[in-house]
Amino acid sequence: MELFSSWTGSDFLLFYNMLLGFACAAAWWIPAHLREPGRRAAADDLESVALLAGGSSRVTDSLLADLYVRGQLTEGEKGKLHINRHSATITPAGLALMAINAPLSLAVARKALVAHAEQSAARLQRAGLLLRPEDHARLRWLSITPFAALFLLGLYRQRAGSALGEPTGFLVILLVLTVVLAVIRFAKSDPRTHAGIAAVSDLRARNGRFARAPRPEEAPMAVALFGTGVLVGTPWEPVHAMRQRESDSSAGAEASSDGSSGCGGGCGGCGG
Repeated sequence: MELFSSWTGSDFLLFYNMLLGFACAAAWWIPAHLREPGRRAAADDLESVALLAGGSSRVTDSLLADLYVRGQLTEGEKGKLHINRHSATITPAGLALMAINAPLSLAVARKALVAHAEQSAARLQRAGLLLRPEDHARLRWLSITPFAALFLLGLYRQRAGSALGEPTGFLVILLVLTVVLAVIRFAKSDPRTHAGIAAVSDLRARNGRFARAPRPEEAPMAVALFGTGVLVGTPWEPVHAMRQRESDSSAGAEASSDGSSGCGGGCGGCGG
């Protein structure tokens, strides 16, 4: 006798929806409780804090803010930043940006900082604040196993129902939703250890004022912890404006792609 052969389509859809809720809960429970604890360590330099708080893109944002505050970057044309070449004490990553012989865009800046971001990530992994690549990959795959198991169960029922001539359209939609949720969970997996997450929370709690009114010397760290939004209303707002223009362009490109192709989509979700 086939599995679920005595169930009506409505019965199975209700059952699948219940399991999907449990799968979502499990997919977020797994990384929250099976993540490596890591080790308590200090993350005080700008690049390490930015990488822990917002990833490699935040590293770029914070370094641009640092150079802008120092007067080595000024607002340029077409949403880019102009480089002022005068002597100042800056980090090797800052020197990599200053070596660019062109108006500075986010894409160009990110490309110049790839190696520095990788070096910072390696330091944080050794310190126990970031998961090593193999540990992060294992956690990502483990976190989507509830969705994978549910998808296989639903696919089995869909094929059995289709062979009997039953309508399976709603089940197909749920199967697609299951895949989308799995992709979100996989893509949004947090690469930090428990110690890394705690370190960022502690830094934000101790420096909450940065998010409201950062002084010039605090602006780069404020961006590292809270993003470029803290620069709105300050003399360094062009750094945020450049970031905002990129976000708007990305959203517009996605909308244009969806409209022209007739099929598109996006996904977003919480990390964990």
